[in-house]
Amino acid sequence: MRIAAVAAAILLAACTRETPDVSQNTPSQSTTMASTESASTETALPGAVVSPQTDEPSSVPTVAPATMEVHLIEYQIHMPATLPAGRLAINVENGGKEDHGLVIEGAGQEEKTDVLKRGDTAALEVNLAPGTYTVYCPVKGHRGKGMETKVVVK
Repeated sequence: MRIAAVAAAILLAACTRETPDVSQNTPSQSTTMASTESASTETALPGAVVSPQTDEPSSVPTVAPATMEVHLIEYQIHMPATLPAGRLAINVENGGKEDHGLVIEGAGQEEKTDVLKRGDTAALEVNLAPGTYTVYCPVKGHRGKGMETKVVVK
């Protein structure tokens, strides 16, 4: 009988949670105690489900770059004459019969694709500063045959 009484007393002591007297605390003390109390309650309760914390910033939006299509055919580059400054994803398609590529030079930058076979495409992501750029095909002789244009970035 004594063992049962001692076990009941131990169990009762383990299950009883002491609540602090906050009636004499100042507002800042009450807030601190409440925060501490809830934190210890979350970790002290067995079987409690606590959502995991992540390091992902919730207030930083991800902005996709603007997208633009460029078509290359024999001795022509089809693209807009003005582009927005900043990040830009350029989808380049060789719609011609010969190999073509794309080079963008200006404002201290040079961005380029590989030479593309007929029907191939390439993605080029650039970050363009305002200014005037020269766009051309780097394949030997194509620039001289008219595969060159000027583009203004605003």
